Amino acid sequence: MPKGRYNTKQREEVLSFLQSMPGEHVTVNIICNHLSDAGVSVGMTTIYRHLDKLVEEGIVKKYVLDASSSACYEYVDTHSACKENGCTHLKCTNCGKLIHLHCDDLKATERHILEEHGFKADMTRTVIYGLCENCQ
Repeated sequence: MPKGRYNTKQREEVLSFLQSMPGEHVTVNIICNHLSDAGVSVGMTTIYRHLDKLVEEGIVKKYVLDASSSACYEYVDTHSACKENGCTHLKCTNCGKLIHLHCDDLKATERHILEEHGFKADMTRTVIYGLCENCQ
């Protein structure tokens, strides 16, 4: 265990919840509601503190898409493609759903942007806005 890391019940509850939802993006409110429903007493400040540490340790990814959305968090295991390479996301402008996009065609788009426009795009920080399948 790294120095300064305390393995508290609350930390384990937060981590356990995130691990139970692989590939899902959750907000602090969702985590707080889940823990409250499970009878775990933990404040929002404590949840934020544990999430910040988990992000620092590389166990969790934090996504901040825009000023109008809450940050969301995702557990990433050592085999996760997003952990190794990052990934582009799709965000539904209707329901707010965030979807991982792993598509080899994006590499060609990234190359095109560099070669034709002289711009090195960071596709791991790119969000494409539109409507998800359910909202179309």
